[in-house]
Amino acid sequence: MTAKELLHRLVEDLGEPQAAEALTWMRARYALPEPVDGQTELPEWVGMFSSGRGDLAERHEEILRDEDAA
Repeated sequence: MTAKELLHRLVEDLGEPQAAEALTWMRARYALPEPVDGQTELPEWVGMFSSGRGDLAERHEEILRDEDAA
């Protein structure tokens, strides 16, 4: 189990008061920003899709050229 997986498991087992205390400590320790009031967080699924082919915007001409050749 990776450290990140273990951390996820430990956080899931915390009660709300302990989670709030841990969050306060982590924000202070790692200089994480406080959320801005009214700011909505992105849905969980944002960023989970990856083509595995790098930055598509930078490679658009190559991709279109390959599609035309097919």
